[in-house]
Amino acid sequence: MVRCAQGTVVTSPAIDRSLDRPVVLAEQPYVLPPDLAAIQPEVLALDRSVPGAQSFNGLNAGLSDDLDPAGGDARLQPVRYFDTMASTYLAGEQWRTGTLAGVSADITHHLFTADGRLVPLSKNDLSNQIGVSTVALTLDGWMLLLHQGLGSRSSPGLIAPSGSGSLEPKDIIGKTRLPEAVSTGMERELREELGLLTPAMRRIPLETTVLGFARWLDKGAKPEFYGTTRIHAEMADIDLSIHESELEYVGRHEPIPPATVARLRAGEAFSTLGRGALSVPLEMCLNRVFVNH
Repeated sequence: MVRCAQGTVVTSPAIDRSLDRPVVLAEQPYVLPPDLAAIQPEVLALDRSVPGAQSFNGLNAGLSDDLDPAGGDARLQPVRYFDTMASTYLAGEQWRTGTLAGVSADITHHLFTADGRLVPLSKNDLSNQIGVSTVALTLDGWMLLLHQGLGSRSSPGLIAPSGSGSLEPKDIIGKTRLPEAVSTGMERELREELGLLTPAMRRIPLETTVLGFARWLDKGAKPEFYGTTRIHAEMADIDLSIHESELEYVGRHEPIPPATVARLRAGEAFSTLGRGALSVPLEMCLNRVFVNH
């Protein structure tokens, strides 16, 4: 278990060492069990009562079963965001706050057994929506981060990785190995959030390495993958922008110069830089980037 500044995750070095495995995407999407389906209207009504809330019922991907450290297929399934709100996210909120989070039912039994262990993913009846995050480094040593906008549900106002979001079925289709699918999702999120969407920016090659896996307890123990991306261009040749579709989610970009990156590699804490409070995904990414590279 790792306690970050903004939350708690469960990690497994054995799983990190065995991430390169086959990936399989089921055709049938996740369906809420009856007890969660019954409270979903309450959850959505509560969400819509929050000023500025504009949730989108997008199609993402969930992890259907625990990753076996010994190997074996990574089994994924399509999940809808509104179903995640009424399952994984709600269970995490109830566990974190110790309250029912505005709804009429306690669903934390989907998350933990009576003796405090995590319920296996195949049996918890939650969406288990997968998060992906990557930290980008340019050829001349800049690290590109960003401040998440207030529309972000995971880490509003916090400093975040270069790309951070949810794995989608389109990232998985046509892929046979888990790291290939996950890195595709990481690179999609990176291009969207850094605004590398013009034809010229899309021609810049990206090279992503998936470094680790964790379960984010505060978010219903949702599965999270962390990585690093090499942008094959120098900082002066990268045109950072915030696309219209990302204005709610990206506050501003935060390029970190090479000399400061070197200080982080040498072990200096990010908090000493005065750049802002770290999100959980960024803290986990940095832990892996500067340990593994």
